[in-house]
Amino acid sequence: MGTNFSKSSCSYCNKPFIEELWCKECDPFGIMEGWTSGNPDIDKFLKDTMYKPKFDFEFLEWVTFDRFTDIKEIGEGGFAKVYSATWIGGYSSFHKGDDGSWQKVNSRPMMKVALKRLNGSQNMSDKYLNEFKIHWKLSRLGGLRIYGLTNDPETKEFMMIIEFASMGNLRSSLSNNFNKIWWKNKIKLLYGSLVDLQDLHKLGYFHKDFHSGNILRFDDTISRISDFGLSGPASEQKSDDSVVYGVMPYIAPEVLNGESYTSSSDIYSVGVIMAELSSGKPPFYDKKHDLSLALAICNGLRPEFGKGTPEFYKKLAYKCLNANPVERPTAKELKDTFEFWYYSIEGWKNEMGSEIIKAFKEADKEIPNISTLYKKNLDAVYASRAFTFSNLLPKPVNSLIITSYINDEVCDSQLTNLEISNSIQLRR
Repeated sequence: MGTNFSKSSCSYCNKPFIEELWCKECDPFGIMEGWTSGNPDIDKFLKDTMYKPKFDFEFLEWVTFDRFTDIKEIGEGGFAKVYSATWIGGYSSFHKGDDGSWQKVNSRPMMKVALKRLNGSQNMSDKYLNEFKIHWKLSRLGGLRIYGLTNDPETKEFMMIIEFASMGNLRSSLSNNFNKIWWKNKIKLLYGSLVDLQDLHKLGYFHKDFHSGNILRFDDTISRISDFGLSGPASEQKSDDSVVYGVMPYIAPEVLNGESYTSSSDIYSVGVIMAELSSGKPPFYDKKHDLSLALAICNGLRPEFGKGTPEFYKKLAYKCLNANPVERPTAKELKDTFEFWYYSIEGWKNEMGSEIIKAFKEADKEIPNISTLYKKNLDAVYASRAFTFSNLLPKPVNSLIITSYINDEVCDSQLTNLEISNSIQLRR
């Protein structure tokens, strides 16, 4: 940690200090001075969050690495490693006294957090700073909390300090406890993720790497989406970019084929996760994740569903998996539908709700009978990586089964429409 005690003006607004090392105008809590991350862009980003915070918890901190103990690696993706750690002192909280002054209070002297170390981030670039900014914006809307930044003293790579998910990610939960996750919980878990995805889309961003490993669980029904390393705004999409990043089974066929990423491409990933929730198995675990699989996906191949899955659930998933991105539902439509399903299971009294309750109760009976044992192909890779084969792929089409489900009117009576969904009082 660096110091700035020789300065006579605020490092944020450059005005002379009113008091020693304190600009009350910019920094009501007195937290902007006396530290540096060593990177001016990071310092500016953190101080922007500290500037006149609206509430006592709404800012990010720079935390020296010596305040973390019991550090253990818990996960690794294509672009980062994740660790659990104990944060000595926890995040800063400020409370206003009767005299109008602010007092710093650390109510949690030992706090468990996750540290996400970004590979190659020693020399901070716009790419890494973009992930910090997106995560911060979504955190303020109720998404996965980010508390601040630190860096690894050995590698000098920057690390995000984020909320610890006590139950890991959705993929590990399905691998270890699939036969104990009932449909009510499946629906609520994906609903929480759809709330985050809707918020992300409303902010003008696409996730671009949405899969079960990036859905974190906090208890049986609460989930949050994570990992915004590939995320970006619509204004930055490039149609001539031939390199595609992600986990192949979750990548929309039009993206594999070289088209620009859109919010509908995230929705395709939701459809894949819906199939995974129903079967308990990762998509295309038995196939090589290579050009052959990409060709098959463009020709209509989609993941399988588990035995007993309600037909209206499969119909909605197939709408998400439509080869035509224009025909897919929006994140809001999906969120509203999942909300309707969940509260129907919880006992909403209406004719459609009773049909849904009956269907999910029947589906629950099959869960103990669904085997989650499988032999994974050694070339089935579930970490994000780069692909380049857009010129080798055909225009995406739907298979006969997808077409039959999309055109089937029988399931429509059980699929909630927007008019019904919008009548529900939103509860988060």
